This record gives sequence, structure tokens and C-alpha cells, in this order.
Amino acid sequence: MNLNRLRRRLRDRGVPPEGLDHWLAMASREEFTRQHFATSGSAPWQVRDYQRESLESRAPRKVHCDGRDVGKTTEIEITVCWAALACPGREMLVATQCENHLYPLMHRICRRFETIPLIASSMIEMRRTPSWHFRFANGFTLWGRIAGPRGVNFQGMHVDWQVVDEAQELTETAWGELLQALNAGGRRWVYGVPNGLRNSFHRMTQDRSAVQFNWPSTIHPDYSPEKDAELVRLYGGKDSPGYIHRVLGLHGEPARGVFLLDDYQACIDPALPVASLVLRGDDPFDPPLPEQPGRYYLGCDLGYARDPSEFVVYRDAPPHLVNVLRVRLEGVNYARQEDIIVALDRAWGFTAIGIDAGNNGRAVTHRLMTRGEAWCAKVHAFEFGSVIDAGILPDGTPARRRTKEFMTDLLRTRMAERTLVFPALPDREAEYASHTCTTDAQGRVRYDKGDDHLIDADRCALLVQYLDSAELAPGPAVMPPLVLPFRMPGG
Repeated sequence: MNLNRLRRRLRDRGVPPEGLDHWLAMASREEFTRQHFATSGSAPWQVRDYQRESLESRAPRKVHCDGRDVGKTTEIEITVCWAALACPGREMLVATQCENHLYPLMHRICRRFETIPLIASSMIEMRRTPSWHFRFANGFTLWGRIAGPRGVNFQGMHVDWQVVDEAQELTETAWGELLQALNAGGRRWVYGVPNGLRNSFHRMTQDRSAVQFNWPSTIHPDYSPEKDAELVRLYGGKDSPGYIHRVLGLHGEPARGVFLLDDYQACIDPALPVASLVLRGDDPFDPPLPEQPGRYYLGCDLGYARDPSEFVVYRDAPPHLVNVLRVRLEGVNYARQEDIIVALDRAWGFTAIGIDAGNNGRAVTHRLMTRGEAWCAKVHAFEFGSVIDAGILPDGTPARRRTKEFMTDLLRTRMAERTLVFPALPDREAEYASHTCTTDAQGRVRYDKGDDHLIDADRCALLVQYLDSAELAPGPAVMPPLVLPFRMPGG
């Protein structure tokens, strides 16, 4: 946008000199940003060269298919704040699938509203529950909503501008409701990071009638060879789905969702208390006690310095299995993880404990088993890449399944049957929404590496409960899973 030319046009139309800055700021979002946004050091926020075209866009349809950490959220902040002043009488919706995506974004927008004097002085109503709602003196209205089960939260809405964040996570039923919620002639701007699914977001990125943008993470000015090497290592190579999706912002090979999010949401009991604890470093830990007697199972996915650890406790309430506690550990060493498991067992008296036998889980399992025979009987360490004999076929041979696939099927089956009960936990919903997989040439399922620590803890809890129930049930015995031998490093 040529600001000098616009300045001359405004003067020709009789705009007084003292009003030029206001109108210039409204005409150019970059100028608006320079005047009203500041960095953490109080300097005016500077638009990066690659951001300018998208920020100044007036397109009715715009789609971003990007890597992580490229400035999408800041662009949404700027656009919403600009619209609050430049679009009187209009309604805008900021939409996501999950709470974990919406709340940080809306909190950032809310802080901008409160700290930009021109906006703060015109805001006449602000609500955060049951959904985000802002109303301004000029008639502009902003809504912030998650999709809800089957997109129910978009029903009955009619807005002039939709901004969709983390669009790759929206279910097809949510898109069906959202598409109908835009007024004729309205704008729809979509921002997402590809995950391999050939869903509505993928189709939108192929729509030539929409303005398309692709910002890979490598475009960020602070992206370095060291950062790239770290991501290559974490995602498993430059040709891995995680790197292709989250760094390059490309769709890569087709993937499929591991879980049906509609089934997951149907298993959420809003009345179930959210017993979720987070422990960091040497935080003191006083485990809560169970509210009722019963058979309890613990599932563990163990990390250390970089990855968190997730512990989930389930109560067996046939035919249901109810998640009653979640404990997340961040930066907690092996000895401390062992102590926490022992403290939880002392409080809950677990029938069985399932642990992901990765490097971290193997070390903690070994330490627990050295405590005596009772712990050897209680602790089950599962090697996700091994196989499990999950019953007996009619001809008498074992029904062999890959352990991780079998665990995953236990989760899917229970969710489809509605016999799994979850509390409303945004962290878990975000993981289940984004978990994808592919199938290789040999027919083996490859699960995408990402943030799936709660899912892996759930996998362990369900498998250890399944094995315990199978031992108690009459009929053919279920063979125990293959368990790795446990050796201390150097042993």
C-alpha cells in the first residue's frame, strides 16, 4: 500500500491534517500495527517482509498452510484489533476446534483490547464464559468459540468475518456448521499447520479462488541451523511427517486420524471433576486420595528433561472405565518419578501399573522392580514396538497383534461403545484431535511423532486393565504381552 498516495487522496477529500494519522492507520494494517503494537522491549512492532502481503490482504477468502512459529497468531491479533475499529456494525468470529487452541489466542486478543487506549475506551461489554464475547460502542461484535461436539457451538451464528485458527484440527461436522455461519459477502480467513489428513482444510489449501500462503518455519529470521538440527532429531529426519508438516508447512504423504474426535467428545462427562495436577522439578507432592473404593489402574508415559511425564489413574466401574486423576511432571528426574509412583500407589492401592517401556520408562521400571516381588507382579512395562498375544484363535494358535496398535484399538473400541469416561481436559482433547498415522508398504501402522504423552499413558492404562480383566474372566487365557528385559545402563 502506497501511504504517500493515500495521504494525498485523503487531503484531496478534505480530511484535516490532525485526522490523517487516524485514517492512515485504518487504511494500512501495517501502520495501525506500528502505532498500537509494541514488542516486549516497548519498541514498535515491525512487520516482517514475508508478512506484509498477507497482513494487508483484503481477500474474501484467504488460507494459510504454514509451519509452526511464523507469526500466524500475531497476524490474527492485529486483524481482530484493526477490525474492532475499522468495521463498525460488523460481527467477527474467531473459531478453533479445541479449548487449548482458543484460550491462549483469546487471552492475547483480550490483553490487546485492554492495553490499546483507542479500543479500551470503546469497549462496552466483555464476557469470557460461556464463550468469549466483546461488544463495542461502534457496533462491532467479536465472538470466540470452540466447535463443541459436532460443531454445535457454531449453530445459529451469522457473522461477517470468520477467522479460523488451527484449522487442520476441525472435524468435518464442525466445518459443516461453520461454513453455514458466514453471511453472504463475508470473509473467511483460515490458518493451519498441515497434518497429512485430506480433510476440509486440505481442500481449502487447494482452492485456487482463495488467496494462498505458505510460510515454512525456516522463514523466521531467528531460525538457525542449530534449531533445524534439533527439529530434525526430534521429528526423526527431514523426510519425516512431523518435519514436513510442522516445519515446512507442507501436506506430505496422506495420513489418517487415529481417533474419531466425535467419539472422544461423546465420552466426556462435564460433571466429572477435573483432577489434574502439574509438578515441576522438586515441587512437593501430596497425592489426593480416592473418593470411593474400587479397582484402580495407573498408566504412565515417562519423560525426563525435554519431554514431560504423564500419569493417568482409572477406576474400573463396569462397564465403564473412568479417568479420575491426571498428574503431569515437567523436568522431573528418574528417582523422583519413582517416588511419585510409589506415593500414588500408597494412596490408591493400584491393581496394576502400566508403563511405556521407552528409555525413560525402562529405567524407572527397573528401579520399581528392585523393590520386591509385589512390585514385580504389579508393574507391567510395555514395549510399544513389540507384539502381544491377544487371545487364542479358533485353531488354537495365538492371535498376535502389535502392542501399540492393540492398545490403540482398545481406546477406539471403548470410545465407540461409550464405555470410557473422561473429564473435560483440554490438553487431552488437543492430543486426540491431532494424532495421525500412516501405513507403510508392509502394512505396518506408523504413528506420527508429536505431543501424544497423555494418549500413551491412556494406552498403558487400558492395556493393563484389559490384561487384568482377561485374567479374571472365564474362558481362554490371554497371553501376557512381551516385556523387555530390564538392565541398568552398562549392565
